[in-house]
Amino acid sequence: MESKKWGGVREGAGRPKGKTAAGERKGRNIRAFDDEWELIKQFAKIVKTDRQRAEELLKLL
Repeated sequence: MESKKWGGVREGAGRPKGKTAAGERKGRNIRAFDDEWELIKQFAKIVKTDRQRAEELLKLL
């Protein structure tokens, strides 16, 4: 019986991993109400685009 030669792991196959210059971002889990989640998303966007501004905002707390 001849084995099939399709499928399986191949070098270079699949979606590229999402990496930044600083490395790979890890996934995190969090539970939040809908209104809390909107705030979290807004702050996460600030962190990803302007980390210095995010740090300044945290100091105000």
